[in-house]
Amino acid sequence: MCYNHFDMMMTGGTFMIKRIVSFAAAAVMAVSMCICASADTSNVEIDCSDAKKASNFGKSLAISSETFALGRITENSQIVMTYEILEQKDEDLSKSLVSLSIQALSDPDNPFADEKGGVWVDVQPKNYDETSATFYYEDIFKAYGSKDFSKVSHIYVTAPTTAIIKVNSIIITDCNDSVPETTTTTSEPEPVPEEDTTTTTAETTITVAETTAAPAESTAQASTESTSSNILFVVIGVVAGVALAVAIIFIIISKKSDKAFDTTTGKFIDKKKMK
Repeated sequence: MCYNHFDMMMTGGTFMIKRIVSFAAAAVMAVSMCICASADTSNVEIDCSDAKKASNFGKSLAISSETFALGRITENSQIVMTYEILEQKDEDLSKSLVSLSIQALSDPDNPFADEKGGVWVDVQPKNYDETSATFYYEDIFKAYGSKDFSKVSHIYVTAPTTAIIKVNSIIITDCNDSVPETTTTTSEPEPVPEEDTTTTTAETTITVAETTAAPAESTAQASTESTSSNILFVVIGVVAGVALAVAIIFIIISKKSDKAFDTTTGKFIDKKKMK
């Protein structure tokens, strides 16, 4: 009797199981990486090689929307800046030595827009010292008056009147890879001493804008949850399919293990009859 053919069958079956298990692990890992990548954000480093020394509200660096679109920032974003003081006229650090100026050439729906629709606002850093400053999303949003940064054309690093400074580096943390769909959510501007009728109209407009933005945000959240659920079902399906394939192979091998191949007759015979 010759059992080599059967032994090869057993060896081949074991090899096939290993291949299937390896394929399943790779598939699950690939899907998991796709899920993680879709939810991840990244840090963006701004090229400051063109930075200039500046003072008296001069601009040490200009960042255009083509270089970095401000709409990419998230609620966790921080703009971390380092700079050097080339000359200091006043050593009082009660005020920051740098600020961010945000410009939109045409954003008529912004609460701070002028009669031509232009917007120019300054953002002060929450944390700063003699060599660095950190700007937070919340402060940027409040200063600009809206979470819709799609029409921002430039970000400027503005110098104070008390020193001459030059930007060395800027890193913007937790940024999306692209600008998400815009919303019209706005923050309420500080009260302006005007007639009661004008103030009431402005507040009403802002309330309507906030109400309109709510369904858009809810829709985006629902879409994200639906996508995550679909991916989860794909992972479950892959794992279930692999488990079924392994079970079938084990059943086939178990049935064949009770028989041996007879090279004389060319057939499988029951091992019990061979005794």
